[in-house]
Amino acid sequence: MRLALLRVPAVRSALELELGRAIEYHASLASTQDRARELGGSGSGPLVVVADEQTAGRGTHGRSWLAPAGQGLLASWLFRPAPAEPALFVLLAGVAMARALDGLGVTGARLKWPNDVEVGRNKVAGALAHATTDGEGGSLVLGIGVNVHQRREDFAPDLRERATSLALTGHTVDRLALLVRLTRELERVAEPSERGLALDEWRRRATLLGQRVEVLRDGRTAARGIARDIADDGALIVGDERIAAGEVRLQ
Repeated sequence: MRLALLRVPAVRSALELELGRAIEYHASLASTQDRARELGGSGSGPLVVVADEQTAGRGTHGRSWLAPAGQGLLASWLFRPAPAEPALFVLLAGVAMARALDGLGVTGARLKWPNDVEVGRNKVAGALAHATTDGEGGSLVLGIGVNVHQRREDFAPDLRERATSLALTGHTVDRLALLVRLTRELERVAEPSERGLALDEWRRRATLLGQRVEVLRDGRTAARGIARDIADDGALIVGDERIAAGEVRLQ
């Protein structure tokens, strides 16, 4: 798997120069998100933490995001200053992921609010963002997990019906190439001038807009209605309500 080439200093140095950010690579790590937040707290500039295996990774709603060694792209990007509020940048990151996949031949990715990327109607990737504030614009850490090489049996039994990998959808994608393309697309959507275009693209790729949905929060129904749009800050508009957080499903 070519991602392991990042363990070679000369390869990593060349890629850092190309991408304009430091790269910290781990064969195994508890959580790229925790490590990037730790580095951000110590004052590090723009970087990306990459792991071949993650043993305590997390997704939204407290769920875990684990992948066998060598099977997924597991990375967290530190942005300084923060390019946007976390809820909005997660949406923009979805567009970046879809564009990166398009560029590698995986076309037609769809986006489910707030942070899922779907291929073939199943989740293939997700994002999680944390921001901190300071007197210099703050920082934001964006964690992304992409299922690349997994087989069906690599997923936990309760995930096999709704999760997929690029391999299961018939695509062979190199993880190092995906890391490079995704980094470039994230830098692109981080630009304020790109925000309106990215949000319009998110709407075009959305799976839920125009559909009747139920929003769950802490396991309870928080709203029901037609998912009409997304606001400029990333909130989902359901009926006349703004939904800033929650789990959404079709009714």
